[in-house]
Amino acid sequence: MINICYRYAPDADGAGTIFNNAMLRVFKHIGGYTDEGRLMAWIKTIVINCSIDFCKKRNLFKQSVPYFNEDDTLIDPQVFDKVSAKEIQQMMKRLPGSTAVVFNMFIYDGFTHKQIATALGISEGTSKWHVSEGKRLLKTQLENFFTTEIKKANAAG
Repeated sequence: MINICYRYAPDADGAGTIFNNAMLRVFKHIGGYTDEGRLMAWIKTIVINCSIDFCKKRNLFKQSVPYFNEDDTLIDPQVFDKVSAKEIQQMMKRLPGSTAVVFNMFIYDGFTHKQIATALGISEGTSKWHVSEGKRLLKTQLENFFTTEIKKANAAG
């Protein structure tokens, strides 16, 4: 669950704050939990909701961004042979705050643009723009990573 917090927080302190708030909420409402066998899913939902609340309190979504067209961002499959999951997570941490939040909600947590818009108080178009922008920025980072790896291989060999 702490990994979810890290996806939404800018640093370890923020992740700790989210996690503490989520666990407080879990313990406050555990008496009302009735769906046997789905405890972890219930806790995950609380952690995600606390993460969203944390981001909203930081006022990451002050303005609406118009969305025009979502182009699929294609990445050369060779890149993924050279990059680790940890390196991709580090790249995602470099996304701008509001883009990172929307991107995480859409890609990792499976929210629809409508659900994201409702949860964050933004338009669906703004949600789509943030996902598209996140893809574009990650593609650029991956291409730069791949270019660097090719230069290292050529220099070594």
